[in-house]
Amino acid sequence: MHVRPGSWGAGVGSRLHEGFVRLLRERSLSTGVLEAWERNSRARTFYARHGWRPDGHSRPGPCDAEYLRLRLELGGLESGG
Repeated sequence: MHVRPGSWGAGVGSRLHEGFVRLLRERSLSTGVLEAWERNSRARTFYARHGWRPDGHSRPGPCDAEYLRLRLELGGLESGG
């Protein structure tokens, strides 16, 4: 998911994230998985704030940077994110 820079800080990303978590729960899934570009510290900070953690896997990405795989375990999280 991407949010245009002009919309950063307006809650758009958090609403998209809440919708994704809601979708996981509706489908009775307990884990979400995504990739974030290693150099995108803003995205990695956003995901960490929402409970995502690196799972130790990565793959090559552009400009000699890696894509890091992140995982969200839903057990114990309140409904809605």
